[in-house]
Amino acid sequence: MKLRSHCVSLGLKAVPLALISTFAHAQSAAPTETQLQTIYAIEKAASSTEKVNFKALEESTANEMKEVLSAEPSINFGGGNGTSQWVTIRGMGQDQIDIKVDNTYSDTQMFHHNGRFLLDPALIKDIEVQKGTGSASAGIGATSGAIVARTASAKDLLRPGQTLGFKVNGGFSSNKGRGAGVAAYGQFGALDALVNANWTKEENYKSGGSAKREVQNSALGQRGLLAKFGYALDEQNRIELSHRQEKTHGVRALREEFDFSQDNNEANNAPRYRIYTQDTTRLAYTGRGLGPVDKIETDVYRMSAEMKNFPRAGSGTLLLGASEVETQGANINLDSYLFNEHILKYGVNLRRQEAKPGSRLSTNGTAVDTVNERKTDYGVYAEGIWNLHPVTLTTGLRYDHFKMRTSGRSEVSDGQINPSIAAIYDLNEQVSFNAGLSYATRSPRLYEAMLAGGRRVIADNNLEAERARTLEAGVTYTPSQALRLAATVFHQNTRNHQDYQCINAAGTPCQGRQAASYYRLFNSGTLKNHGYELSAAYAFGHWTTRAGVAYSKPKLDGEVADSTSTAIPIGRTWTTGLAYQLENPNVEVGWRGRFVQSAGYIPSSRGSSATPELVRRSGYGVNDLYANWKPFGTDDLNVNFAVNNLFNKYYKSHSQRSGVSSLPEPGRDVRLNVSYRF
Repeated sequence: MKLRSHCVSLGLKAVPLALISTFAHAQSAAPTETQLQTIYAIEKAASSTEKVNFKALEESTANEMKEVLSAEPSINFGGGNGTSQWVTIRGMGQDQIDIKVDNTYSDTQMFHHNGRFLLDPALIKDIEVQKGTGSASAGIGATSGAIVARTASAKDLLRPGQTLGFKVNGGFSSNKGRGAGVAAYGQFGALDALVNANWTKEENYKSGGSAKREVQNSALGQRGLLAKFGYALDEQNRIELSHRQEKTHGVRALREEFDFSQDNNEANNAPRYRIYTQDTTRLAYTGRGLGPVDKIETDVYRMSAEMKNFPRAGSGTLLLGASEVETQGANINLDSYLFNEHILKYGVNLRRQEAKPGSRLSTNGTAVDTVNERKTDYGVYAEGIWNLHPVTLTTGLRYDHFKMRTSGRSEVSDGQINPSIAAIYDLNEQVSFNAGLSYATRSPRLYEAMLAGGRRVIADNNLEAERARTLEAGVTYTPSQALRLAATVFHQNTRNHQDYQCINAAGTPCQGRQAASYYRLFNSGTLKNHGYELSAAYAFGHWTTRAGVAYSKPKLDGEVADSTSTAIPIGRTWTTGLAYQLENPNVEVGWRGRFVQSAGYIPSSRGSSATPELVRRSGYGVNDLYANWKPFGTDDLNVNFAVNNLFNKYYKSHSQRSGVSSLPEPGRDVRLNVSYRF
């Protein structure tokens, strides 16, 4: 049997089999090292996508997730810096997807005009993208995909035989940016420790095109901190304590996704000084060989996301103060190897969230009787990966339950069982087929923290969790070690889509800008999405080349969806790359391209600006050049150079609202950075 990593958008899908009864007394003698390698290969074959690893990050000038994941055509980021950016996976917005770092994550947004994802690539060991509905073991709310990252530890940075090491890095960009970082790490007997800090400072950048207009309030200071301590109980068991912080600060528009100066309406988006801080503390234990449990990964964590707004001249008093989203969670993930051929995965996930608004005043300044919103999710699952050569079958079952309290003191709860199934069939050494059907639920999101204190939200008594079903199929063709081709098609259906409705004092829907008595949280309809992805990679001599294309078309109740937080249509996206590796000197030079076709559609909803008019999004093509030089011929010293947006193209991402005030992307940007480990 030839086992290999299948780069398909397919989680570990599952349907109910007699998993628990199969597990009982299914253990045989402890697997040998060869058998363990086979088990690991089977597990890898059933995973979803390839990873961007630490080495690739050190060999690039990327300082934000948009750049790290630019080669993946199904991922799109909006314009601006920091939380100005909206992110989509297959056109699905931030209310439908997650960013998980070391298995910690939250699904509550701070403000509906801001993105809610923030992650410093300098702190990351590796990162991958999971597309579509997740498997039973994918965790809470895995309806439409996730960006999954792991932070680095001292063991990842130390050279063989090294017990103490340091890393320094620094760089600048011609489009008004600079950054620096430092790390210290070591191994002291059974104890290992890492402290890592990274800073970037961006001034207002200039967009492309002949005008080279400065994008107002795009300036941003950012800092990423990571402290991680590990203790090895023995060769197979480890305890780890970590704290991570991402912080941004600067003069930001009230609605960060817009630059109202573009249509001479800046007063309606009054800037203020804003500090956004995200702290995550995590205690984890990993181990192997604990009786019938061959592998265990368990953790507890606390996350705090806080946004502070300070007044400036002309900013007014709207939404000032500090708002916070607090998240506490725990995970127990267990693996047992059955007959040294199969894997049984089972466990429990728990998460509790609370939104703490900075004010109990409405937008017109009147006091509102509200309470902090709270939500608790828990899930239990069992999942099998079965080696039935030439088929790798994944099966499982998951139960999720939520209970929430809204700002208007209504309480609601619901639970759902979700089965799934998938298979990978290795026709021969070169060709494999995959297909799967997955179900998952996502509980109602808490109302945005900055506004929840001034708005009474009341949930329908029969409110249910959103339930996604994804049918996916694909094929991979690998005729040689040098060439790989892959194709995937998918169809997703999400029932019980949730929305809010303004209700007036008469108990009927608000008309125009009529004052709200409360906001109704209800199941509003069905969200559907379908599309395809193609990819190719080829290596010949010192050359490597790749190409990919992704297409998706989300619809809400039969009409094209157009909501940045829920789903938004993205023009067909192509990504390309070509690189040449010199041996002496050790230099890689390359080109990458991202090309998005134009898109036109009549939206199903535009919020307060609802209109039946056709929305047109211009297509664009962006080309980058880059180079990596290793003066010592090793990874100790990396000198990275790039020219992003080589032809100074003026363009706007499709992963954000259309219109004059949406943020354009940066124009030509020449970058240089250096990273040194010793």
